Amino acid sequence: MAIQPDTGSSGGAGPVRLRWAEAFTPSDLGAGVYDVRWDLRPRLRCWLSDHDLPFASGRETHRPAVDAWALLDGGVIAVSAVTLPGAAPEPVPVPGHAAAVGTVPGPASDLLAPGMRVIGFRTLRLLAVRLGLGEPATALPGEHLDVPGLVQDLFDARRNDPESVEQAELLATGTDRSTLRWVIAALRV
Repeated sequence: MAIQPDTGSSGGAGPVRLRWAEAFTPSDLGAGVYDVRWDLRPRLRCWLSDHDLPFASGRETHRPAVDAWALLDGGVIAVSAVTLPGAAPEPVPVPGHAAAVGTVPGPASDLLAPGMRVIGFRTLRLLAVRLGLGEPATALPGEHLDVPGLVQDLFDARRNDPESVEQAELLATGTDRSTLRWVIAALRV
């Protein structure tokens, strides 16, 4: 089944209007980090590519590939799955069933799971509005609210400069939980 441009369906009665809180869910990686719902990712990638934002890509051996776009106080990262060469896939139990006899789960990986994440409160608010998802009515936990309209004005007045390129490059280094937390602290999200 192909991914459709609309996010959601109401059983043939037309697309369901997705709200920001359904599209972006708080991540356990820290305040100001939000996971992007799977069916919004293609639409978000299109929006990012249409706006000529500073972009960087991280490709390291035995690490997930990371694409990063710098945007306002943070940005967006897209993390791809990593497969180690020569390693057989580990057995994965069927949801709701116990693991196979004799298998012991390995240690939890510190590598980031595949998916897209929005980093930064201003970035979240801008994307929610520009993607037509509404925006939070009140301050989010850990957020300091700006003057209404400031986020939109900052985005409209942006320019690509060496600092924003460095910001994208910094975001692209976040391949594991620890490094991404350092990146977030460096950006003061």
